[in-house]
Amino acid sequence: MLTMFNRTGGAGSRPWRGAIATATLVALSLGAAGCSGNSKSNAASTSSSSSSSKSSNASSNSSKSSGSGLSPVTAHNVSLPNGTPGQGKPSVTIGDKNFPEEFLLGDLYQIALKAKGYTVTVKPNIGGSEIIDTSFKSGQIDLYPEYLGEIVSSVAKKSPQKSDVATYNAAKKFEQSHRNATLLKQTPFQDVDVLFVKTAFAKANNLKSVGDLTNVGAKGQGVTYVAQPPSRTRFAGLKGLQKAYGLTKVNFVGAPPGQQYKAINKGQGNVGDAFSTDPAFASGVNAGKYLALNDTKHIMGFQHVAPVVKQSVVKAEGPQFTKTLNWVSSLLTLKAVQTMDIAVQTHHKDASTVAQKFLEANGLNS
Repeated sequence: MLTMFNRTGGAGSRPWRGAIATATLVALSLGAAGCSGNSKSNAASTSSSSSSSKSSNASSNSSKSSGSGLSPVTAHNVSLPNGTPGQGKPSVTIGDKNFPEEFLLGDLYQIALKAKGYTVTVKPNIGGSEIIDTSFKSGQIDLYPEYLGEIVSSVAKKSPQKSDVATYNAAKKFEQSHRNATLLKQTPFQDVDVLFVKTAFAKANNLKSVGDLTNVGAKGQGVTYVAQPPSRTRFAGLKGLQKAYGLTKVNFVGAPPGQQYKAINKGQGNVGDAFSTDPAFASGVNAGKYLALNDTKHIMGFQHVAPVVKQSVVKAEGPQFTKTLNWVSSLLTLKAVQTMDIAVQTHHKDASTVAQKFLEANGLNS
């Protein structure tokens, strides 16, 4: 079996995420994200197999505030600080994980900080959630962007929460109690795992949600679930299907990242797992080839992104540091991230150049 890096730690392990596919994703203009160059790692680009869903189930499941439609822990309406408030402040080290979307996120945050005068050292491609958490805990890095459900499930080893606010609060509590750190505001977008099936299979079995897999057979008899090997023992995977949905008869087939599509297409399985912002999955949804199943029990959790920052760094760098990072987060809608992901992963544009152009288009003065 191929050894491939992914989101949650080391080779071949990640939790699953499921969110939204826009019907016009493939036709989205690259706009400000479009640029020339190569991705940071062609090998790593294969590791971000993700999924989108035509329904907006993951977004609609987020706790909403009364005004903006976003939850109170989400960054929105943040203005970029004037001038270069970072001049004279201590240097900071930012890390990112080991797949294309994380490279992009790391670049977005570090470019904005540098433009505001902060001295930033970048340690890219560190590893998955458990690995980068170890680097953070040991003081090798001062901050990094993380999917909050990952902190809860992969680092804190807690069960998935029932809302994005609960996930944010659980992750923040862990970071404060165990890492002397905090979370800044989370992004509007999330990249959640989703279970998907071929459209013909969905129609034949009247499938709309994960629970409908009982239509295939009692307790999931006849269902073959294709996912990365660690999902066999994760709640955000086979264990969740068994415990939350009662699908105790589901068969599991392990596959490297990206190979689940081939397995489903060849009939080696009938239910696959993907990431919500993955261009490959979105194109399949848009073409009518795949259908994402609604995760009504939320076994895949909530996966908004937020900068994880040492509390000492937040204090030393001052409020404009926090405001700069929150400004970046506020820009990261699902459409924006999907568009940039297409530029980096499909068109092989350089992630840092994509990030630079996106930020400049949104008001950053380099």
